[in-house]
Amino acid sequence: MLLPVAAPWLKLAEAIDFARAHAGATVLPIHDGILSPGGRQLVDNVLTAVLGADRYRRPAEGETLTC
Repeated sequence: MLLPVAAPWLKLAEAIDFARAHAGATVLPIHDGILSPGGRQLVDNVLTAVLGADRYRRPAEGETLTC
């Protein structure tokens, strides 16, 4: 699942609720271009703590993903 994690219209709590409603999906963050490196780390820490490292991960820059 590609999950928006930062936007003027977004609450991270709502993104978490959406991800939780889709149990079993691997969650990858999108819409995070407005975040500083520290902001990205904060989002990653929160989502990893809430969803678990088995469900949430941030792909490396330039990493190619296939479905």
